[in-house]
Amino acid sequence: MAARDESLGHGPDEAPHSSAPSSGTALPLALLVAAVLLLGTGTPPTTQVLYLLVVSVLLIASLRFSIGKLAIPVLFLLGVHLRYAYTGGGSDVLDVVAAAIAEMDAGGNPYGHGYAASTPPGAPYAYGPIPLLWYRITEPARLELLVSSVILALLALRGRPLGLAIYAAAPAFILTAADGSNDTSAGAFLLVALLVAARSPTAGGSMIALAAAFKPYAVAWLPPLLAFGGIAGPLAGFTLGTLATWGPAVLIWGPRSVLTSFQLSDLAHRVPYYSLLYALSLDGPGARELFERGRYVVGIMLAAGSWLVVRSARSMMLWGCALFFVTLFFGFWSTFAYVAAIAPLICWHVDEWLGLADQRVRWSGDPVGHVAAWVDARWPVRSRAGTPRIIGP
Repeated sequence: MAARDESLGHGPDEAPHSSAPSSGTALPLALLVAAVLLLGTGTPPTTQVLYLLVVSVLLIASLRFSIGKLAIPVLFLLGVHLRYAYTGGGSDVLDVVAAAIAEMDAGGNPYGHGYAASTPPGAPYAYGPIPLLWYRITEPARLELLVSSVILALLALRGRPLGLAIYAAAPAFILTAADGSNDTSAGAFLLVALLVAARSPTAGGSMIALAAAFKPYAVAWLPPLLAFGGIAGPLAGFTLGTLATWGPAVLIWGPRSVLTSFQLSDLAHRVPYYSLLYALSLDGPGARELFERGRYVVGIMLAAGSWLVVRSARSMMLWGCALFFVTLFFGFWSTFAYVAAIAPLICWHVDEWLGLADQRVRWSGDPVGHVAAWVDARWPVRSRAGTPRIIGP
């Protein structure tokens, strides 16, 4: 059963590595990573210092005792607690989303104009139509915290300590879940889409379209998905998904208003930030245009290169991450919040990608192993040629 469970854990890639590290390294490594991430400067929150001390004690204990069933709940608890304890602001994204929903409810067009709710006023609603429905579930900021907590719970149940530690303790992921950004929900949509794509490229194409209708940067995974799963099925799924999500919005509000929102969004960024241009401190004439064009040129080259590189579901996911990173961060303006969109994907797989899949924490009765075996028997991960590949005995 343990070998079969590798499939859900190691999921969309090769068979389990025979060269995995010796037993017992995964948990101490995860606790060490968590402790480093929890180190604060200046005057850190008291809760952060408390968890740093707790994790440090667990790290020392893990070198001598088997404490996985204690450490995993602690990592989950600190991740949830630090997110709900965050009291700062930082992003006006959810304020704009709420204003767009109010505009739509009043019979207006959420696209094509700026909103006074943004900081500074005038930023448009530059997202897909799905958030206009998604954030009706509950108050937007509360929903982001809930989604982040669900992701933490799933990572904890899977018992993969390194991915859980990174997602729980990384300051950027804590901040993004609580500061008014919408990238945590975007990451949840993307994770589901790629887990589906590894087993059914056609359905995965539809799910990527759904994720892109939440936030368009999810399109970065379409070229490597086509290289992995073939053109016909995934492209058909993506086309149908796009028509089902964007179609009604374009028919009701018009394509021009949607395009205007994205144009206004680019114009709203007047100074470079968190980008290659920002990192190089370049500010000469034409620098913005050069870097904006350059990121798309490099992105197109990477998309074409996926046909030569993508051989497995893992390479499909990682190549999509490369496209995502280049097109978002190699231009004029970006933000660390975007990384929260790929955080669930990376944290879901990082243990097995590093050869630590056999060191997961197994709960009583190993329910994760049973679920993994059941899923693999019905929807096995596919190879590049599209043939099922059962992972396990």
